[in-house]
Amino acid sequence: MLTQMTKPAADAAVWRYRSEQQQGSLTRSLQILDDWLFAPKRDRRSWPDLLLLAGWIALVGFQIAHHVMWRDEVRALTIALNGDNLIAMLRGLHGEGHPALWYLLLRGAHAVFGRVEVLPGVAFVIGLLTVALLIFRSPFPRPLVLLLITSHALLFEYVVMARNYGISALFLFAIAACYPAHRDRGLLLGALLFLLANTNVVGAIMVGAFLLFWLLDLLETQLANQFGWRWTPQLTNFAINAVSATIGVAICAVTMLPTYNDAAARDWSHASPLAAAVLSLVNPGATSLGALFANLLTSIAGSVLLFGATLGLLSRRPAFLAAIAALLLTSLFFAVAANGAYRHAAVWLCFLIALYWIGWGRITAATSASRAWHDRLLPAVGRVSLLLVLAIQSAAGINDLRSAARGIVASRSADLGRLIASRPDLANAIILSEPEYLVEALPYYVKNPLYLARDRKLGSVVIFSRKGRMDSDLGETLRLARELRDTRGAPVIILLAYRLDEMVPDRIHDEGEDWRTFRASDAQVSDFRAATTLIRRFDPAKTDESFDVYLLN
Repeated sequence: MLTQMTKPAADAAVWRYRSEQQQGSLTRSLQILDDWLFAPKRDRRSWPDLLLLAGWIALVGFQIAHHVMWRDEVRALTIALNGDNLIAMLRGLHGEGHPALWYLLLRGAHAVFGRVEVLPGVAFVIGLLTVALLIFRSPFPRPLVLLLITSHALLFEYVVMARNYGISALFLFAIAACYPAHRDRGLLLGALLFLLANTNVVGAIMVGAFLLFWLLDLLETQLANQFGWRWTPQLTNFAINAVSATIGVAICAVTMLPTYNDAAARDWSHASPLAAAVLSLVNPGATSLGALFANLLTSIAGSVLLFGATLGLLSRRPAFLAAIAALLLTSLFFAVAANGAYRHAAVWLCFLIALYWIGWGRITAATSASRAWHDRLLPAVGRVSLLLVLAIQSAAGINDLRSAARGIVASRSADLGRLIASRPDLANAIILSEPEYLVEALPYYVKNPLYLARDRKLGSVVIFSRKGRMDSDLGETLRLARELRDTRGAPVIILLAYRLDEMVPDRIHDEGEDWRTFRASDAQVSDFRAATTLIRRFDPAKTDESFDVYLLN
């Protein structure tokens, strides 16, 4: 009888009761989460999916209408259109730091339509195909699909921003959709992996991680069927596809290396690459993968979520091991080889989503099985971690819409285009800039000749090399402008990212890269003001592409 219990025994009974209540509450919460976001798709009706797609198109279209191309986007189009033929273009691309697929798509689209608008057009079509795959072919329930398609990647970075990273998401999701039917036969998966390897360097890393998953998945099936370790036709098919994928990785490497943009390489003169490598393996959130959290979390908290998000794959252990391998390899690459940004980190996130896609049947079966709550704890932590990561992505996607509505743009290059169009006297003006990379976005908006001050030549693609001119000053900029005016007989527009009234005389100003500098003395500023007319000062942009516009008198 309770009244006859000793006080310690009564306390223990109360603790057990409360513990059981808490466990029951936790179980109910997990069940609600599973029913809404981690369950099989409830129906295959087309009209809700069509509404999802229509809403996504409307949101993306709104952003595209307000988006201004910046230099990294237009640089790719410029390179794609260089050369009299495809071979010449590929020669010019060698060493740029990206594989060829994006450039081939842009050149092909421009050959058909003959307009620079193919740049956002190709990006939109790729994004549309990616989202359509998610909506119509993925096994995810619609609330989870909604979270995915409103993420920063699929609402902006991989569709509005016209870069080569959205192709990685498309091929990863296509691989996920095709894997069950083609795991044991055919060459389709190898072809898709070949293409994935030639989207970007992180995509090439994902190829290796997916091959690891594929091999482990085949071996696990063998053991489950009690076949033991032996060579099978399925392994032969895998080997053939792996060769195709490896050739794709090799072509990617040959296209990219050695890079002529050597200034972008890591400087290890004041740090240890070994220490950076070790740290990246235990704290990937401190590398560029931390960009997934939009500066909302510390690196440690970000690492916990990154590792935690893989735990939902434990019921499909080959997928879990491949996700961990991809996470560590990507983190190691960012720490040792090159810095990245959100667009690079999100390729790993799309790889993780593809693995969840492939393993969804087993994952949902495991979550619905009646097991004790402690047996479900790690997978539940994985699902909650994934949900938190995706929630942050969706919040960032909503912020993109807010930025578009407020007129926040990535570059003032479109404003310059409108200014030149309104001034007939500037129609044939030569444009030079400081820093010189400001001109890279201009070919999308103007047809004026562009002059690269450091390279002393006309052009619109800047080589980021330490072998060129490292230092410059305002006096040199003015001298070049006068030389262009006198030798070419055309007006000269000078774009300055520096506000002359804010520059500290004779102080070295970093041009966004620690290997190039610019300075101006009081005398140079005075001479420059006397020789030019300030015709427009643009407001700041989301990137560093804002400038004052001067016309040489």
